[in-house]
Amino acid sequence: MNQLFQYLSTIPQTKELVLLLGENADCQLVYDIGKMTSLERLVLFIPSSDLRKNIGRNLRVLDLNAELHLPDKIEIYDVDKIDEYKPSLYPMAFCFDAITNTSDIIRFHVFKPQYILGIAHRDYVNTFSIWEAFRRDAEKIYILSNKANDEVLNWSKSASKVELSVVFPMYNIAKYLPECIESIQSWDAEYVEYLFVDDGSPDNCADIVRQYAERDHRIKLLQKKNGGCASARQYGLEHAQGKYIGFIDPDDYIDTTMFQKLFERAITGSYEIAYCGYNELYESNGETKEIHDLYGIPYSSGTADSKAINELLSYLRVAIWRGIYSRDLIERNHIHFYTDLRRFDDLPFKVEVLSKARSVVSIPEHLYFYRLARPGQDVAADDERLYVHFPIFNYLDQFIRKSSDQKQLDYLQIVKLHTHKYALEKIRSEFLRDYVRQASADIQSNFKYLEGLYIIRQQGKRMLVWYTALYFRWSIVVKKLIDSNVHTRDNMLKFKNRLKKLLK
Repeated sequence: MNQLFQYLSTIPQTKELVLLLGENADCQLVYDIGKMTSLERLVLFIPSSDLRKNIGRNLRVLDLNAELHLPDKIEIYDVDKIDEYKPSLYPMAFCFDAITNTSDIIRFHVFKPQYILGIAHRDYVNTFSIWEAFRRDAEKIYILSNKANDEVLNWSKSASKVELSVVFPMYNIAKYLPECIESIQSWDAEYVEYLFVDDGSPDNCADIVRQYAERDHRIKLLQKKNGGCASARQYGLEHAQGKYIGFIDPDDYIDTTMFQKLFERAITGSYEIAYCGYNELYESNGETKEIHDLYGIPYSSGTADSKAINELLSYLRVAIWRGIYSRDLIERNHIHFYTDLRRFDDLPFKVEVLSKARSVVSIPEHLYFYRLARPGQDVAADDERLYVHFPIFNYLDQFIRKSSDQKQLDYLQIVKLHTHKYALEKIRSEFLRDYVRQASADIQSNFKYLEGLYIIRQQGKRMLVWYTALYFRWSIVVKKLIDSNVHTRDNMLKFKNRLKKLLK
């Protein structure tokens, strides 16, 4: 509790303190109060008569202590007598401790306190509900959790009333747009804005957005000349007002609870990044597949461990649309989308935010539906368009070198290897040799062979072979690796088909 009063002491304009105590509250609180010289009125709400008597005795003893400065006005009420309390015109702080019922805390929002401080017992008290109840009138809200890594909700009112902005880059996706929009609308939070960026699209996606915007003020249409997905995302980022920012590709859709769950986890622990699992949705047959990567412990509990966050650089799939990111993280590190990249612009964004994030939390649920195998989709590229990885990694090399973080360079090397493996498994044969040549130069840019071998060793023997083949430009070995992988996949498909026939 001392931490709460330390925070309160940073707000010198506080003249009135309303303190709500639970059955197990510590009488030490009154000593902390006595150290606050700025208070002119202290109001206590205490549940039991015995505790009220005990607190009263302590206050009388303290009043005789010349070192403390109790306010002239001290009032003690039964918790059930909230209607007897009449707030003054002083700036008011509301503080709570040992309360096991969220509704008891929320009742005090009618008094419109400017500052809210407390300890939330996570088994009983919903921190997010408290924030929602008080945020309209409060200037600051500071709530500690007595569980889950000592999470802290540390929120301050800003000029904008928007807490979360979601950016949608649009180009030729009118067919899918209604499903996407309707998936975001069921969460009726007024503090969210949805920014649809029309990137010079030749279809009627702008008209569709206008129709929905007429019924939902949170939906906003932004229009610009065509410049590619990175350009549209950056344009939306520059116009976003929220403290957190998310992205959706509007040919996809989400579970209706996704952004509510992400925002709730992010704000209750003041996390810089919150993300969830996602599904691949295959348009050709309508099937969905859950994608499994890093979203369990320690990430589901929330972590500020730099090693754990750095591991996400290599092992978390790019998929920036599965998360939300604090504006402070983005602005503090001058992170942006590289508008000269026509595709795969989410890769540098992912690496940059994860390399600079101080805290991360995950929701181990698959809440995003990523559409695959639709006509015109960039992920279907199998030609020189995949060469875009080389300028991307050139950007990232420079970005991470600025921080002089050797560990992040190590993880970037793993990202490079996995990315180049992915590209070579897709690229047409006539481009393979040239891609291998450029990939070799790329993975040599930061490490000598043995240094790189030490970094890649934990990826397994097959990845070590991939690394060696790329480093020394052994195109023939790369081709055999690709062929063997395809052969393995074909065998697995044959086995699955046989198994289905047997089970019929």
